Amino acid sequence: MDFEKTNSSNMIYNKLTLSFHEKSEGLFLKQYFSDSIHQLRIAFFLVILLYASFGYLDSLMVPKYAELFHAIRFYFVVPLLILVLMMSFTSIFHKIWQALLFISFIVSGVGITIMNVLVPENYAYYAGMMLIFSAGYFFIKLRFFMATIAGWLTLLIFNIGAFAFTDTSILLLINNNFFFVSANLIGMLGAYNIEYYARRDFYLNQELDKQKEFVEDANKNLEKIVGERTVELTAAKNKAEQSDHLKSAFLANMSHEIRTPMNGILGFADLLKEPNLTGEEQQQYIEIIEKSGARMLNIINDIVNISKIEAGLMEVVLIESNINKQIDFIQTFFKPMAEAKGIRLYSKTALHSKESIILTDKEKVYGILTNLVKNAIKYTERGSIEFGYKLVAENIHETVVETSHALSLPQDPFLQFYVKDTGIGIAADRHGAIFERFIQEDIHDVNARQGAGLGLAIAKAYVEMLGGEIWMKSEKGEGSTFYFTLPYNRVSQIPNKTTTLNHLPHQVDNDRSNTPTINILIAEDDETSATYLATLVAGFKRNIIHVKSGREAIDTCRNVPGIDLVLMDIKMADMDGYEATRLIRQFDSEVIIIAQTAYALAGDREKAIESGCNDYIEKPINRLQLIGLVNKYLSKTER
Repeated sequence: MDFEKTNSSNMIYNKLTLSFHEKSEGLFLKQYFSDSIHQLRIAFFLVILLYASFGYLDSLMVPKYAELFHAIRFYFVVPLLILVLMMSFTSIFHKIWQALLFISFIVSGVGITIMNVLVPENYAYYAGMMLIFSAGYFFIKLRFFMATIAGWLTLLIFNIGAFAFTDTSILLLINNNFFFVSANLIGMLGAYNIEYYARRDFYLNQELDKQKEFVEDANKNLEKIVGERTVELTAAKNKAEQSDHLKSAFLANMSHEIRTPMNGILGFADLLKEPNLTGEEQQQYIEIIEKSGARMLNIINDIVNISKIEAGLMEVVLIESNINKQIDFIQTFFKPMAEAKGIRLYSKTALHSKESIILTDKEKVYGILTNLVKNAIKYTERGSIEFGYKLVAENIHETVVETSHALSLPQDPFLQFYVKDTGIGIAADRHGAIFERFIQEDIHDVNARQGAGLGLAIAKAYVEMLGGEIWMKSEKGEGSTFYFTLPYNRVSQIPNKTTTLNHLPHQVDNDRSNTPTINILIAEDDETSATYLATLVAGFKRNIIHVKSGREAIDTCRNVPGIDLVLMDIKMADMDGYEATRLIRQFDSEVIIIAQTAYALAGDREKAIESGCNDYIEKPINRLQLIGLVNKYLSKTER
């Protein structure tokens, strides 16, 4: 009921004619015809039968006019009604049916009107008039507006005929009009309500159809959304299962990767306690411990780097870099490792030295090349490895540019690097996953190579940070070739000689006469680290003071005169090294403060310098690097 009330009040139609707007009116008439055709045929059949039957009464009651009345009935009205009934079975009927019904109403009404005018005292013909009104208003499905016109027109013709052609008394005429007017009014109201409710039902059905269509569309959209969500959830489920599987494999791999070097470190550290070791055995054990430590540090560095990348903490530092020198450095660094496996390692450069100086992040280029070459060595048992670069016209997989001293470059050239090996290769179904985090091509292999499966993910992230692309070509058992591109941002001048302290060690002054003798404050809450630092700087010491907190470091610098160097740990319990340094600088601007931290995150160096530190060094601390920093900031001239 609420639906009917709400929507009926919104129905827009002409209150007089009941017509809708053009489009809806056409739809309604089509529906109205479809709903009316059977009733119309039955009504016409009955009207024809009754109208013709009244001809029998003509002969009995008004023999004087029987011939005229029969002519009206059987020559005009009945043939017209039969014609309309027959036409109702034709295809054209639905276009003209209302006009034919209107004409039928008028002709039938006029026929009976003539009979009423000529024989006003015979009430049988008044019954005939009521039959015509009933049929016209209710049964033959003539629309209200047209039926009203036909009804009143018939009544007008009756009155004109009565006045013009008969001597009917005024009283009788009034009596007859009262009868016919009442019939017309009843017919009008009835026809109006019948058509109104027909139209209202049509309108409500349309609204229902719209809502049904809306619901169906909503259901389809819902089904589509549910389908899409199902696909997404299935994909997410599969991905989660794969991730869980990879995580389990990765954790097993990590356990192996960390425990293996730890076994070397702890095992050979224990063996060093044996009293009867020769000097050669001791050196061998120490080398194994160093290699195991370097291996574990490499794994930790990979995990830290991938964490920096995912956290958005990895920054790009563009400096002038000589690509040829980087290639030569990688060649020199990895050649002994390759030769130890019986592998030949080649490198090729496409540009002359001056042309190979570009603006890029030098350390990330080292990181990319190191990961790719190290991977190639790891997965190659025999044959050779070749790496290098060439100049290409665009950031695409091919399009080589010939180079010369008079270099002619396209608008946006790129350097395309490659690392090609004759190793185990990578199966085609693993190509899409090989650059994902924690994935090795042979992760299911019981003989999986050492490594965390992070190297290629880090390399990919670095390449994309630098504005390039990385891809690979490989077949199982046929070796692999990894490619990556970098923008060729050429620098004309010779690059400066400044190196990055975090990666390249300072030169150590071997002349002990130049070694400064200084007072050193070690602010470090870890006893092992403090002992290690004290051992590293023992050659410089005049005096070494160890404190375990930032506040103790501040108090010592304020109360103990002559402190030359502070090795400031960044992470301490009561106060971090940044805050301690800022407070020390308030009363001592000359003491050398070197920050040392195990975080090694992007921005740490800048934060250390900003807080007042002179320099910054990462844990695990490299002995040569630390000694280089001390030599850099403290000459043999004492404070």
